Amino acid sequence: MKRIVLNIALLATAVLGTLSVSAQEETSSCQTQCNVGLEIKSSEIWRGLMLGSGPAFKPTFEIKAGGFAIGAEGTMCTGEKLGFESNIFAKYRFPFDLTLELTDYYEGGNWLGVNFDNIAKTHTIEPAIRYDYGKLQFFIALNFMEDKEMDFYGEVSYDFDIFKLTLGGGDGIYTTSPVWNNGGDFAICNIGLSKSTAITINDKFSLPIEGGVALNPAIERFYAYAAIKFAK
Repeated sequence: MKRIVLNIALLATAVLGTLSVSAQEETSSCQTQCNVGLEIKSSEIWRGLMLGSGPAFKPTFEIKAGGFAIGAEGTMCTGEKLGFESNIFAKYRFPFDLTLELTDYYEGGNWLGVNFDNIAKTHTIEPAIRYDYGKLQFFIALNFMEDKEMDFYGEVSYDFDIFKLTLGGGDGIYTTSPVWNNGGDFAICNIGLSKSTAITINDKFSLPIEGGVALNPAIERFYAYAAIKFAK
């Protein structure tokens, strides 16, 4: 399995490197940019939760113009418990470092709903606000779907250079026990430490990686993960 992941990583590096050079040549004289990326993760850890099981692949595609960006991202877990997402997002970042975000989470099924009349049952919509103040970042989001209550999530994080500390709280899906299916009230659900760095391969190439741990006290779960990131 390690050899397969390594081969995929090397192939992705070559492909994305070619795309990066090509995209830079095409957009060097234009404010509009088209970015692509791929993240290979040991497991998909998201806001104090583990989605699916086994290694996960996360491709991204984004078009940016000024402070506005639209794009799509996917998640495919490869373990026994498959996890699948194809998400569409739109963002706008103001000059004062405030970002408004809107994400459509799609986790399979008929993309337009059955008979085109219940599309909201196959999609989860999430408006969010992000604010960066130097190394300090604030984030709040509301996650809602038809016939379900809205789930709130908020976090504050600070980059200490040696590591990044994240403290998040939420309700609903973030604090509901995966075993007993109880809970759901607001509580601390994400205490995380992470670090992004790069492993130098040679003078011209380095491998960007991220690793971390996350504790969800509300559901008594602890996770450790690592990821390789490729991006233009």
